[in-house]
Amino acid sequence: MQVRKRDTGRIYALKTIRKAHIVSRNEITHTLAERLVLAQVDSPFVVPLKFSFQSEQKLYLVLAFVNGGELFHHLQREHTFNEERARFYSAELLLALEHLHELDVVYRDLKPENILLDYNGHIALCDFGLCKLNMKENEKTNTFCGTPEYLAPEILSGNGYDKTIDWWTLGVLLYEMIHGLPPFYDENTDKMYEKILNKPLEFGEEFSDEAKSILTGLLSRDPAKRLGVRGAEDIKRHPFFHNHIDFRQLAQKKIRPPFKPSVVSPVVSPCLVVALWSRLLIACGTGCLQL
Repeated sequence: MQVRKRDTGRIYALKTIRKAHIVSRNEITHTLAERLVLAQVDSPFVVPLKFSFQSEQKLYLVLAFVNGGELFHHLQREHTFNEERARFYSAELLLALEHLHELDVVYRDLKPENILLDYNGHIALCDFGLCKLNMKENEKTNTFCGTPEYLAPEILSGNGYDKTIDWWTLGVLLYEMIHGLPPFYDENTDKMYEKILNKPLEFGEEFSDEAKSILTGLLSRDPAKRLGVRGAEDIKRHPFFHNHIDFRQLAQKKIRPPFKPSVVSPVVSPCLVVALWSRLLIACGTGCLQL
C-alpha cells in the first residue's frame, strides 16, 4: 500500500505480511532473510527499508516508494530496448548485485518483475525473499530456487552453485532486454531446461560485437569460466561497459537515464502500484523448495 507518515508527510510503500500466512507456508526463514537483507543494504539501486514493526498478527515493512513501474511492464510494452538503454540498466544492476555479494548475499531471482524504475528512470531492485545469506567465497548451496527462464545450468544439474549464478541471470536479463525473449526460452518448461543445459547461444543482428562478447562470458555454462567469477570488476572492465560507462559517476546517479517514466511527481501513485506491492506480499512465498 502507498502510505503517508503523519509527522513528516513523506510517502512510503507499506508491505504487510500475515504471520499465520508465512507459518502455514513454511516461509519464516525466507521472510526473516528478506528483513535482514533489507536492513543491511546501502545501495542506491536497491529499494531501501525505512522502518519495520509488527503487531500480534502481522509484520510490516516500510520501504521507499518507487513509482516508475516495473522494468517488466516497460519491456512488455516496448518489446525490446536499444543497446544503450539495456547497458544502462544492466550496469546499475551490476552495482546492486556487487553490493549484495559484498554482504555475502546471493540474490538468486533477478528478472524484470523484480526491478522497479524510480521517478527519474534509475533502477531499484526489490523482493529479497529468495536471497541466500552468509554465502562466503567458495561456498555452495543446493537450493532449487528461481524462475524457470533464468535458472542457471548448475542449478538444473544439481551440482551446487555459488554467487556466480547472479552473473548468469544478469546475462539472461541483458539478452532479453536487447532481443525481447530470454536466450533459451521455450513454452515447454522441460524443453527450456534442456536448452539451458545444452543449446548453443545464438545471436541476431540486433546484438553488437561487444554485446555478443559479454553475453558469451556471462552465459558460460561452466561457473569457473563465467565472466565475474573473480568478482564484479571483471565485468566492469569488459569493453561492453568499460568503453561506455563511468561506474563512479553511475554509483552517484550522475549519469542521466536514457528513459524517464511518465510520472507526474515522485509521490503520485500510478494505478499499477496496488498490483505491484500486492504481488510483493506473496513474492517471498514462491520459488524455493528448501533453504
